[in-house]
Amino acid sequence: MKKLLKKKREKQEKKRMEEERRLKEIEDQRLVVEEVTRQAEQEIWINNKKINNYNSDIKQIILFFMQEQLENIQVFQKLYQVQGNTFEEIISNFQNQQKQHLTKLFKYITNENELNQFQLRGNVIGVDFEHTNDIGFDGQISIVQFKDEADVYIIDVIEIGLESQKLINVLKNIFEDDKIIKVFYAGNTDIQWLKRDFQITIQNYCDIKEIADQCKLKGGSALIYLWKQYCDHQVSKSYKTNMQTSDWAERPLTQEQLIYAAYDCYYLPYLRYVLLQELSKIDIKQQIKIQSKFDKAILKEYKKPILSDQELAKVVQKEYNLLMQLVVENDDKSPIYQYLQTQPVAVQLVKFIALEIMKVRQQYGIYHNDPVECLEENEQVILIAIHIYQRLNIQNIQTYKLIYPEYQNYQNQQYVLTLEYIQKQIDKDWEVYFKSFCKGFYQSFIYNLDFIKFGLSTIYEALQTPETKHQQIQQKIDEKKQKQAEFGDKYTRKKPAYGNCKIYSKENFFLCNCDEKKIKWYLKQGLADLISEDPPTIQLKFEASGFKEEGSDKAQYITIERVNQCVICGKENELLKFNIVPVVYKKHIQGKRSYDVVCLCLICHQKASAQNDKLKLTIAEKYNINIKQKKKDSLIEQVRNLIKSVKAFYKKNKNLPKEAYQKFQTQFTNQIEQLKNQEQFIQINKYDINQLKYEDNLININDEQFSGFIEYLIENEELFNKFDDIADYGKQVVEQLKTEEQIEQFLVFWRDNFINEMKPQYLNEAWAIDHKFKRTFGEKSQYNPNNQQQLDDQE
Repeated sequence: MKKLLKKKREKQEKKRMEEERRLKEIEDQRLVVEEVTRQAEQEIWINNKKINNYNSDIKQIILFFMQEQLENIQVFQKLYQVQGNTFEEIISNFQNQQKQHLTKLFKYITNENELNQFQLRGNVIGVDFEHTNDIGFDGQISIVQFKDEADVYIIDVIEIGLESQKLINVLKNIFEDDKIIKVFYAGNTDIQWLKRDFQITIQNYCDIKEIADQCKLKGGSALIYLWKQYCDHQVSKSYKTNMQTSDWAERPLTQEQLIYAAYDCYYLPYLRYVLLQELSKIDIKQQIKIQSKFDKAILKEYKKPILSDQELAKVVQKEYNLLMQLVVENDDKSPIYQYLQTQPVAVQLVKFIALEIMKVRQQYGIYHNDPVECLEENEQVILIAIHIYQRLNIQNIQTYKLIYPEYQNYQNQQYVLTLEYIQKQIDKDWEVYFKSFCKGFYQSFIYNLDFIKFGLSTIYEALQTPETKHQQIQQKIDEKKQKQAEFGDKYTRKKPAYGNCKIYSKENFFLCNCDEKKIKWYLKQGLADLISEDPPTIQLKFEASGFKEEGSDKAQYITIERVNQCVICGKENELLKFNIVPVVYKKHIQGKRSYDVVCLCLICHQKASAQNDKLKLTIAEKYNINIKQKKKDSLIEQVRNLIKSVKAFYKKNKNLPKEAYQKFQTQFTNQIEQLKNQEQFIQINKYDINQLKYEDNLININDEQFSGFIEYLIENEELFNKFDDIADYGKQVVEQLKTEEQIEQFLVFWRDNFINEMKPQYLNEAWAIDHKFKRTFGEKSQYNPNNQQQLDDQE
């Protein structure tokens, strides 16, 4: 007995010592953060006194690095902020709460009266949502869980109602309060749901999964591992999955569901603290990147879960494979399954029919705001497709030509489908035929006649594929290809983008690569000597400012030879320059000219530009700028609208009723008057619009002066676009970036977006998203503003 007691005491003592050690580590880390901050601020103060002793170039470099250091400290402090709780208090509170059973800790709120009593305590809270896909097409938040200093609160959104203004106000006060740290686990989707259901954009967001991923923990970053490792709480992966996918739309919720939901948020604030302890052990630059990931997640807009044909096709493929797996496991000898296993062409047609059914199911769900899988389960869709194929009673299917490498691509007409026999088998009254056959398989949506016509007519037409339809589609494809070719001929580069000419300093150090135009400028100004012609290489006659000595650092961006290829796919022709940070912003930010300009091929340029355009709208919305209204009122839009309207008139001009003709006259008159009142139009326009003739105060459309004016606008459309002032919204955005830190975060946001969305494979090896080199121009620099006019004259 004494031995047992002794062992127990030893175990308790060991546990106490371990906890003391852990507390000491956390306290030491807090002191480290404070000491780093104090030393850095003291160093900046001392350097401010010393800095006046240096020349202007060195002074500029020192100021830059001091500013960078200060910005990093500010981000660092934001990431590690405690806000009212010491590390000891957090751990002590956590241990005290661990002694209680969780059923006593959570408070379940199901009505507005209970909501009136709800009040969170503390400035660091854990948050989680449970979601259901069984309400509406998009789904809905079922419950919201909060963990504050003492309790867990579960707010039942379904019971209270999405439309409850009281609920909306409570959630707004919490999520939009920048002083409260909201701690999630893998919360990117959760904050999208918050925007969708309540139009709330979260502030001061923290995602511990991102932190755990960055720490590269031995056991991984899964929540169940974090619970086990740091919280002494263990659950199986299968249990967590079963609870997560349980029915969160059904009411009342079970006690097991409520306890699971409470645990999901219970440990989050504590895990934030212990994971920040782990994070502090890695490189400080990697720590700082975490905060920018949180900021980027907040900006992301909610997207309706509409699947493309390709995504639906993947669902069909997955469900068909699962069905065949069950057939093999159960040794199902049904003739149809035996047949499908030996006839790949028949399988293709089954998948094709299933895809059409899934498309109509999705359209119905969107139109009626119904959950897709509640209309018809995926497994059932495959069975329906197989039954439809059987009903077609196709004999000798091998004789039918089905050429499409992937059935997903049938809309691109990469196949020829000869199904004369199938057409004969389908009854003339095919709507009744399909409806009577499918009765008992489909649920509610099959009985909506409009959707039967929409969906099954698509199948029917696709099975027939008349020649005229092929010709029309092929004609559209050919027209699109021709337009792309014309655009490529007109706008892509005819000469290499990079000349890789060389510049050496007066002391014979290699400075940078550049284009031939820059070489010619220095030679013409008498500022350099030509020392080689292939490639053109010059040596400067003056002392270059702002460069480090050769060998003092790793290869710099400007010293690495550029390759004339698309940085995304590697293509070496049809290249255009692309601005990673759009010109509308970058021209208002002083920085290195070429750093955010890369070469893209025509196709990649179109994709990247489309991605940037979407992001511009998000940025404009964030900074409260109505870019759509600006675009509508812009000069180029007015010019284009007039051209478009006139072209429409010329198409309909034959036998046009008098009233319609006068309507066009009034429209054109108003549009031209708007242009006359545009100050920019007056400055740019070279056409004498006073020659335009009027009749009864309306423009004479049939007069040759009018057609001449329209031709002038068409020929000079690019000129009007070039001088359009819509880009001023970029200046408005930049003006709201008050500090160097905000500007840097803005630039990093665009570069990070380019990397994540376009996934470039051929970027310069020295290129980095956190590049901060600020460009300064020496007195004799080609890009010194005082020398720009000479360069323009040379061109």
